[in-house]
Amino acid sequence: MSQPRFSIVTITLNDHAGLVQTHASVAAQTCTDFEWLVIDGGSADGTIEYLQQIHHPNRKWISETDNGLYYAMNKGLEQATGQYIIFMNSGDRFAGQDVLACIDALLAKDGQAWDLVFGDAYEEDADGKLLFKRARSVEWIRYGMFTHHQAMLYARRAIAGMRYDCRFAVAADYHFTCRLLAGGGSALHLGFPISINQRTGWSEKKADTGRRENLAIQKAVLRLGLARRAANYAAFLGSALMRTYLRSLYDRIRFRLNIPLNDAR
Repeated sequence: MSQPRFSIVTITLNDHAGLVQTHASVAAQTCTDFEWLVIDGGSADGTIEYLQQIHHPNRKWISETDNGLYYAMNKGLEQATGQYIIFMNSGDRFAGQDVLACIDALLAKDGQAWDLVFGDAYEEDADGKLLFKRARSVEWIRYGMFTHHQAMLYARRAIAGMRYDCRFAVAADYHFTCRLLAGGGSALHLGFPISINQRTGWSEKKADTGRRENLAIQKAVLRLGLARRAANYAAFLGSALMRTYLRSLYDRIRFRLNIPLNDAR
């Protein structure tokens, strides 16, 4: 297989049901110029047997124990051969069958060598309702991540040699993106939704750790001063309180509710 346009990397561990969902979403893409790399952490729930049954000419997988999410993501980076790399981990899905086709067409029409391209996202709540989350401007990186990691594609040439810093338990993806942009990386907002992911993800469960790591990254990588970092922390706390005690209000402010997939484009 010649160099594919996209590398889709899926990290999984004992999440057979989530992997089935992700596989269905990957297999449904109308653009087939991709490779699908599954990095399994040594599952014992039928995941390996399921992967053995999948017959895709562009599917590769490994299953072995590792030291956690970001170690596994680094394995994905090392194996990826596509021009653009996207992480669509177990349980994550594309926001439609033509997502990769639309990205491919826009990149071909634009003609520029972007280092990072990103789009909007949906969060799925416990009832299966999709909440549309518009990506913010890339300048938002000075506050936090401007969209979901699943809605970001990195040009492999732009991140050559880069790896996720596994010293960060939660914010290694934020650190990775900050390093790229702080180093002069270019970014393009695609303007349509890329991914669907459950809102009860790792980063939300470990929000306090993530906030502390974000502040350390803002100091070390983005060189933000104490006053700016203090303001960011205050905003983090306010947002956390609203998500905890005024969730419906937070959702009305941050999301567009009940937006069908096709209407968000």
